[in-house]
Amino acid sequence: MHLNVLNDIGIALDGGPSPLLDHVRCDYGSFEVEALPATKLNIAVQFVDEATSPRDCTEVRGPVSHDDRGVLLRDSRYRVFRIDFGSARARTWRATCDVEFDPHLFDTILEHMIHFQLLKRGKTFCHAAAFRSGGTTALCAGSRGIGKTNLLLHALQDGATFIADDWAVVHGGGTVQGLPKRLDLLYRDIEPFPDLFAALPEEAAALADFIGRAAGGDFELSQKVAQVLESRASMQIPATRLFGQAVDPDPGPIDQVYLLQRRQDDDGPVKFEAIDHDALVTCLAAILEFEQSDFLLAYSVFRARTGRRVELFDLARSGGEAVLTSALADVPATHRVTIPASCPPHEVYAAVANHLGGTARTSGRERDPKTGSSSAAA
Repeated sequence: MHLNVLNDIGIALDGGPSPLLDHVRCDYGSFEVEALPATKLNIAVQFVDEATSPRDCTEVRGPVSHDDRGVLLRDSRYRVFRIDFGSARARTWRATCDVEFDPHLFDTILEHMIHFQLLKRGKTFCHAAAFRSGGTTALCAGSRGIGKTNLLLHALQDGATFIADDWAVVHGGGTVQGLPKRLDLLYRDIEPFPDLFAALPEEAAALADFIGRAAGGDFELSQKVAQVLESRASMQIPATRLFGQAVDPDPGPIDQVYLLQRRQDDDGPVKFEAIDHDALVTCLAAILEFEQSDFLLAYSVFRARTGRRVELFDLARSGGEAVLTSALADVPATHRVTIPASCPPHEVYAAVANHLGGTARTSGRERDPKTGSSSAAA
C-alpha cells in the first residue's frame, strides 16, 4: 500500500499480508495511490513476522523495550514494531512491524512518524479538536480526557463543519487542517447523543449497548469494571457515518484558539480569559510532548544504546514551539477556558458556542481564507 498523506508525506506499507492494511485504509484510504517515486517516499514500514517475550527483551516503560537488536515497541501480546531512528535523517525513514501488531498502537506510532515528517516542513500536530462554525474556525486544544471530542460532537450536531479530532495539523502560516481519521469515541462521548446510536456500525452499537447495560447494573460486574469499560473501550467511527461529513483536506485560517483546562471546584460557570501567545505555545508544546512521551522515550533508548543523536528529535520541542509561535502570531483571539469538574459537556459546548459567536462578531479583523493572514476590517 502506498499513501500520499495530505499530498505531502509519502508512505509505503509493504511486506507480508497484514490485517493492518485494511485498518489503515479505513483512515487514510482517500490518500492511497498506486505507487510513489523513491524521491517522494518519506516513511517505509515493512511487515514481518516478529514477536518477543518478557525474557527476550528488557522493558523500559509501557510499550518501550530493547533487546540485542536495539530498541523496540511491543504490544500487549509482545508483537514488535521496530523504528530505525537513525534513518529519520535520510530521505526515507524505515521501520518494521509484525503483521499482527495491535492496530491502535500502530495508529499511534504511525501518527508520530507523520508528525516528525511534517515538522521538517514547518508544520506540527496540535492535540486538539477543530471545527468551523458560522464561518469561524475554532481550535479547541487540551490534554487527554478534558472533553475535546465531546465538545466537537456537540458542535457537529449543531451544524458545524468537521476539521479535526485529536490531532490537528497546524501550519506555520496560521492555518489548520485535519487528518482524515475516524473519530475515536468512548461510550461517555456518545452517551449524551441517543440519536447517534442508530448511525453506529453494528459492532460499535453492540459494544455501546453492552457498556450502557453494564453501567446500569444488568450484568454481574463490579462498579470498577463498568467504569473501566465506560472510560477505556473505544469505537472508531467515520464522521461521514455520524454526520455525513468527511474531513476537508484543505488548510484554512485559525480564527480562535481555546485551551481547555479543568478546575476542581464544582461551582461557578465556565470561565474564559485571554491567554498570551507565549504561554499558549508553551502549554500546547508540553501537551504534545506528553502525548509523544513513549515515542520520545524510545528515541532516548536508541541514543543511550548507540551514542548517536538525531537533531530532528533532539530539537522537537523547540521546533514545534517555533511553528506554533509563527502560526498563532496572527490569530485574532486566544483564550484559556477553565471548566468546573462537574460541568456537563452540553453546558461546556453552550458556553464555548456563545463565546465563539461573540468573539467572531467583535474581533474586528478579516482573514484571508487561503493564507490565514489577517487585517483590520474596514
